[in-house]
Amino acid sequence: MNEHFLLCFLLLYLTTILKYCFPKESKVSTISSLFGDFSWEIYQQVALLSCWVLHESLLKNHQSRRRPTSFPRLISHLFVVLFSSLVHRSFYFQISFSKMRLPLITLLLLCQQLFACQSGCKCPTRTTAVCKGSSLRSIPILLDPRTTILDLSNNRISRLSADELSLYPNLEQLILKNNSITHLSADVFSTLPHLRLLDLSSNSLLSLPNEVFSKLKNLKTLIISSNDVQLEPECFSGLSQLHTLSLADNRLSFLPPSVLKPLSGLKSLDLSANKLLSIPASVLSNLGGIETLKLKQNLLSSLETGMFVAQKELKLLDISENLIGDIEEGALYGLEKLETLNFTNNQLVRLPGNTWSLSSLKCLDLSSNLFVSLETASFDGLPSLQYLNISHSRNLKTIQMASFVQLSSLHWLSVSSSALTYIHPSAFNQIPPLSHLDLSNNELRYLAPGMLQWQNIRNLYLANNDWQCSCDLRVSNLKPRDDAKCAGPENLAGAPLNELNSCTILGGLLIPFLLVIFILLLALVILALACKRPSKGSSSSKNRAFYNDQLIAALNSHKEYSFDCHSPYTMSSEDSRDSAYESPTSALMPRRPPPSCPPPPRLLTLPRDGPMHVPPPIVPTLLRNSNDPYLIPKSSQVPISRL
Repeated sequence: MNEHFLLCFLLLYLTTILKYCFPKESKVSTISSLFGDFSWEIYQQVALLSCWVLHESLLKNHQSRRRPTSFPRLISHLFVVLFSSLVHRSFYFQISFSKMRLPLITLLLLCQQLFACQSGCKCPTRTTAVCKGSSLRSIPILLDPRTTILDLSNNRISRLSADELSLYPNLEQLILKNNSITHLSADVFSTLPHLRLLDLSSNSLLSLPNEVFSKLKNLKTLIISSNDVQLEPECFSGLSQLHTLSLADNRLSFLPPSVLKPLSGLKSLDLSANKLLSIPASVLSNLGGIETLKLKQNLLSSLETGMFVAQKELKLLDISENLIGDIEEGALYGLEKLETLNFTNNQLVRLPGNTWSLSSLKCLDLSSNLFVSLETASFDGLPSLQYLNISHSRNLKTIQMASFVQLSSLHWLSVSSSALTYIHPSAFNQIPPLSHLDLSNNELRYLAPGMLQWQNIRNLYLANNDWQCSCDLRVSNLKPRDDAKCAGPENLAGAPLNELNSCTILGGLLIPFLLVIFILLLALVILALACKRPSKGSSSSKNRAFYNDQLIAALNSHKEYSFDCHSPYTMSSEDSRDSAYESPTSALMPRRPPPSCPPPPRLLTLPRDGPMHVPPPIVPTLLRNSNDPYLIPKSSQVPISRL
C-alpha cells in the first residue's frame, strides 16, 4: 500500500465525517463537489468499504512485521486529533453521540489496527483487552469495538460513563476491581446487554441504586466485595439469571428482608467478613436452589432452629470464624444434600448426640473450638462422613468411649495440636481402617494396642507427644511418617518410635526389674509364713472366757474355795486373787501349768425309757470385794449369767 492511497482515503473519510456530522448550512461545498451527487447511502458504504480494506491491509503488515514506522504514526496522531475534534463538535452542535457511531467505530477500527492495542493495554486476541495496572483514569476508547473481555483492574478510574461503555456493546466480562469508583449511576450498564461477569470489588462504593443492574439480563457473576456498600431493597432487581453473588467485606450489619428475593436462580452467595449478628430465615427463604453459602468472619453467636430449612440443594456451608457457642436442635434441619460443613474457629464446647442429621455430609471441620471432651456418640447421624478435623482444640483432653461410633465411612481424622492426654481404648469402635490419623502435638503417653489397626494407617503422625515406650507400643507396630520419639524411660528418651522392634524395650533395666520382682515375691512368702505361726501369748480357740483352764485352776487352788476338778469350769491358782486378777489381760495369760487331776470316772450308759432331767450347772457365787473391781467366787449357787 502506497502513501497516495492513504492520503486519498483520509480525504474521503474526512469528507464523510464533515458531510455526516455538520448541518447542511455549514457544509463545505467545495469538498462535497469533488465526489459528485450520488446518494448518501452509497457514499457511506464506499467510505466504510475503503476503511475496511485499509484495516485488513494494515493488519497483514502488522502480522508480517513490515509495519510502516513513521507515516502510520502521523496517521495515528491525526486520528486521535480527529476523534477529539468530533467529540467536541458533537457537543457544540448538539449532535447526539449515537449519530456519530458509524464514523467513530470506523475511525477506532483503523486506529486500533495501526498499533494493534491502545497504549497501556495488551490484546492477546481481537476480543480481549487487558489494561490492568496502567494508571488509567477513565475507560479506554481506542480499543476494538468487538472486545468481549475488558480487564481494567488496578487502575485509578473514579467514575464510569455509560457513553464510554457503549463503545463496546459486545462486552461479556468487565473487570474493574481495585479502582477508586465511588458512585454508580442508575443507567451506567444499560448498554451492555451481553454482559455475563461484572467485578466491582475493592473500590469505594457506598451504595447501590435501585435497579442499577436491571438491564443486565444475562449477568451470571456479580462481585461487589471489599467496598463499604449499603444495600437498597431493590438493588438486585432484574437479576433472575444471576448464579454467583459476592458481598464479602462490606461491613454489612443488616440485610433488608427482600433484598435477595429477585435472585431466584442464585447458586453461590458470599457474605463473609461482614458484621452480621444474625441471618433471619426470611432473608434466605427465596434461595431454594443455592448450593454454596459462606458466612465466615461475622458475629453470629448461634444457629437458630429452621435457619436453613429452605436450602434443600445446599452442598457447602461455611460458618467459620464466628462466635457460635451453641447449635440449637433442628438448626441444620433440611440440609439433605450438604457435603461440606466448616465450623472452624468458633466457641463450641460440646456436641450433643442430636446435633447432626446430615446423611450426605462428607467433610466436617471443627478445628479451633473449645471442646473439653468428646462424648459418646458425638458424631451420631453422619454415616457418609469421610473427613473430620478436630485439630487445634486447645482445651480438648479426653476422647471418651465410642466417640466416633457409626462413622462407617471415615478415613481421614486429625486431632493434632490439642491437649489430649487420654483416648479410651474403644473410642474408635465400629469404624473402618483409617488411612490418615494425626495425633501430633498433644500430651499423649500411651496408646492401647487394640484401639486401631495401626499397621493399616498409611499416614500416621505422632510427633511431639510424651510417649512412654513400652511393649504395648512395640506390639502396636506403629509406623509414623514423622519424627515421633520416645520421651521415656530414660534409657530410650529420644529413640524413634518406628524403630522399636522387640520387647527388650526395657534395655539395661531388664535385670534390675526382674530382681525387684523376685525380692517382692520373697517378701510376700516370708510374710505369709510368719502370719501362720502362733504367738506365745495367744490362747487356743478353746481358752476363751470361762473355758480358760489355767484361770479355773488358779481359782480352785485358793485357800477358801474348792471346785470340782472335773467340772468344765474348774479354776486353780496358788497366788492370791490380787496376783490372779492384776488386769483383764493378765487373767487370760498363763501363770503356771494347771494341776494334774485324775481322769473322771467312766460314765455308765443307762437305758433311755423317757426324757431325762438334767439339772442346771452349779457355779460358785461371786462376791465383790469393796476394794476389788472383780467378783470373788463363793459357795452358794449363782446362775451362770452372773459370771
